[in-house]
Amino acid sequence: MRIKQVTKSDECKYYKRRKTFNDKKIFPNNVCPLLYHTLYPYFLGLFYGAKFKYNKKGDCNVGCPAVNGIDAIVKKRKNDGSLDARIGSNISFVIYAEVIRKGKCPYHHKVGDKFIFPTCMKEEYMCPAGLNNLFPLLDMKLPKCIDKTRLRCPDWSINITYDIIRQR
Repeated sequence: MRIKQVTKSDECKYYKRRKTFNDKKIFPNNVCPLLYHTLYPYFLGLFYGAKFKYNKKGDCNVGCPAVNGIDAIVKKRKNDGSLDARIGSNISFVIYAEVIRKGKCPYHHKVGDKFIFPTCMKEEYMCPAGLNNLFPLLDMKLPKCIDKTRLRCPDWSINITYDIIRQR
């Protein structure tokens, strides 16, 4: 998949110049697109100061839609330079998700994997807001772990599943 930015803007923090993004520059750290799309609102919340109640640090538990998929904790931490060498010392904090439980995952994610909200790596990845807006329009195959009759709530601490029923 490729996404091409066709206009540039001197006002946008991301797009000062035109760019084309390939798979590795669209979804950070090769994260499953469905997991990333699920993580996005929680990343954005932490970016704008939300405090979630998973623990005293304000983290949030978020899981992918696959019933036996990935469980992660979304975190906001001070940038100490240890998360990714591409994150400059001028960045004060980093928002990321860390996998804490792995189910069946065709993307081969494992416990300890970290997926960074790329606001701290603007030159490396596509703008997360732009990607979120385009996401429903991307022509992607669903991973094998997705069963449309059993999809789960992103809060993996509760056991709620959904069935997408198509009207004929």
